Amino acid sequence: MKPTKTYKMSSLTKKMLSSTGFRNADDRNAWKRAMIDAELCAAVQPKREPRKQGGGNFTTHASGTVSSGG
Repeated sequence: MKPTKTYKMSSLTKKMLSSTGFRNADDRNAWKRAMIDAELCAAVQPKREPRKQGGGNFTTHASGTVSSGG
């Protein structure tokens, strides 16, 4: 995944980037790319199948309250 022009790095990643001592710019850039990729992948939500109604074994009472059937 690639960041768009509206991508904003999290403050925690920025703090880790500034406080970690890297040997050279290549190591720093590789770590930064990995963190950006991890943030973007974590933001993707998988599609979920719709849940069937009434599968929870709950009872609705006349007063409007709900209790478990157990």
